Amino acid sequence: MKTVIGLVGEKAGGKGTFTEILKSLLPNKKIAYAKFSDILTDSLKLWGLELTRENYQKLSIAMRNTFGDGTLTQAIQNRIKTMDADIVILDGIRWESDLKLLRSFPANLLVYVTASAELRHTRSQKRGEKAGEENATFEQFMKEEEAETERAIPKIGMSADCTIVNDEEMPQLEQKVRKFCYVFLP
Repeated sequence: MKTVIGLVGEKAGGKGTFTEILKSLLPNKKIAYAKFSDILTDSLKLWGLELTRENYQKLSIAMRNTFGDGTLTQAIQNRIKTMDADIVILDGIRWESDLKLLRSFPANLLVYVTASAELRHTRSQKRGEKAGEENATFEQFMKEEEAETERAIPKIGMSADCTIVNDEEMPQLEQKVRKFCYVFLP
């Protein structure tokens, strides 16, 4: 039976880094990765639209408003069902329907990966994952966190099986992920 680990957390909190560390700690496990935003990325690229955080948010909200709550959740559920893995990392839980999907799997865990807003802003600028992030002011960064797609993240994080505060250096994060493996993945 596959274990589905859902990751919830604000942007640049360390969800992707958590995943990379987990993979390195469990080399004998087949680990698959599913990110809610991958479906949005595929769509934006198909339409030739810029990969900005604003476009991701607009598309997510448009899909939800047009096709109903849980549309993106259903699409990712279909992807997870086809994955041949011991562990599936489900990155980007942000709606109640996402949490409901995670909890529908018999073996599931919710992990809240978070960090201070100041540190996340700095990380966001350095990585430049979405167009324009490298130049965003702290005020712009915080304004983006008020978007409809971001509002439920802290609340959902409160229901996590494990919270990892990623405010330190890499060795401390590795230690926290190692402890997570020991406690939750015996």
